[in-house]
Amino acid sequence: MNSAAPSTSDSDVNSSIPVPLEDTVLVRDKIIQHCHLTEVTENGAAKMRLNMKRSPFVEAGWVRLWQAPEDSVIDRLYHLYIGGPGNDMNLMYAMTRIDSAVPHFLMHYNLNPPGVWSYHIDLAPKVDPVMYPDYWRNAYSPLSTITESKPFKSILTPRIQADRKQYLSTWGLYGKEVGQVEYETVRDQAMPFYVDHFLQLCDQFSFDQVDQAYLRERGEQVMDMLLAREMDVRGWGRFDALFGAEVTDQVRELCRRELKT
Repeated sequence: MNSAAPSTSDSDVNSSIPVPLEDTVLVRDKIIQHCHLTEVTENGAAKMRLNMKRSPFVEAGWVRLWQAPEDSVIDRLYHLYIGGPGNDMNLMYAMTRIDSAVPHFLMHYNLNPPGVWSYHIDLAPKVDPVMYPDYWRNAYSPLSTITESKPFKSILTPRIQADRKQYLSTWGLYGKEVGQVEYETVRDQAMPFYVDHFLQLCDQFSFDQVDQAYLRERGEQVMDMLLAREMDVRGWGRFDALFGAEVTDQVRELCRRELKT
């Protein structure tokens, strides 16, 4: 069942649980509105509700899903949210079509005020950087304007699980359990730049040095790995502890599933 409106208030769809902080919602809704996405709902609510695995099985989160018009380079956008006292965890992907060279957009905010702030923003590439350097120059080099600016040169080198790095870009910004000042610098200065660049790619970017067969084959493999358990052992492990392994696998499958084929 699809909602008629391009976006719906988180409080309207999920009135029984906390709602995400505006930090994530503003980014998500900008992409939704720019790309004319339509929400895919389940009986008028979030596509998937997340209840704690132990009694009294409190609802503590959800997965919301949006689909794009047929002529869009975006396939789907999903927003995974877990909330509760002192916690606001968000994972959001704008997934581009499997036959499009436009990178996926990734945003991960985890806020535990007042002392623990984490973030990850990136564009997950669709084309090999060694074989096709022009792809990286055209799709990613503009991001250097922000990543090489003074506020971000002081940020320590990101430390991401080693076997995940090959599926991400070197322009990604990642901070785990950082101070509020660093988090807010990324949120207020880097994130708007990344979002605007991604939307510009959606509107204008093309790359004709690879064919659709290449994009499909590589895209399937990358998608399998991005959402594989072994790519984020701790993250999915925490999810198992909260909601159970079966629910974790259902979420992974929902996020992985292509809406356009």
